[in-house]
This record gives sequence, structure tokens and C-alpha cells, in this order.
Amino acid sequence: MNNEKLKININIGERTYPINILRADSKREELIRKAAQLINDELFQYKSRGYKNRDEQDYMAMVLISISVRLMEMEDREDVSPVINELKKINFTIEDFLEKERE
Repeated sequence: MNNEKLKININIGERTYPINILRADSKREELIRKAAQLINDELFQYKSRGYKNRDEQDYMAMVLISISVRLMEMEDREDVSPVINELKKINFTIEDFLEKERE
């Protein structure tokens, strides 16, 4: 296995951040670059709205909140436990019905 590190630089806002990844992990590099682009796109949207008396940290905080809320919404949508519980109830009802039919 190739454990050789690769240092990539991503730009967010007006700063550059070095990130070390495994050289063989091209998927991770792609995800990091896409994440940086998403952050920059949202940052641009907030800045272009013309909020007064805001600095870079304020904009970054708004972006962080926005992305975090979307992540939590996606996690909620992927929670299949309510569906599984309903299926269990339906299964129980069917088994109960079939049991009564056998009698």
C-alpha cells in the first residue's frame, strides 16, 4: 500500500491552506477540491448580498452554518429507521392475519 503523502493547496476566501493526503487517494483530493469550491461559491453569494459591517469571519461563519444545516437535513433524509419501524408494524399485522387464517 502506498502511504506516500501529497501536499495539496486549496484556496478558501483570501487564504491558502495546505492539506496532506495519501498520494494514491485521488478521490479524497477531488472531494477536498470540490468542498473548497462549494465554500468559495457560498462565500461569494453572501458577500454579493451586500451585508454591511461584515468581515471575512462573519461570512465564513454564515457559510459554515449554511453547509452544516444542509448536511444535517441530508442525514435526516437518509434515516431509514422510521420506514423500517413501519415495515415491522406491517409485517406484524400480516403475520397476525395469517396466523388467524390458519386457525
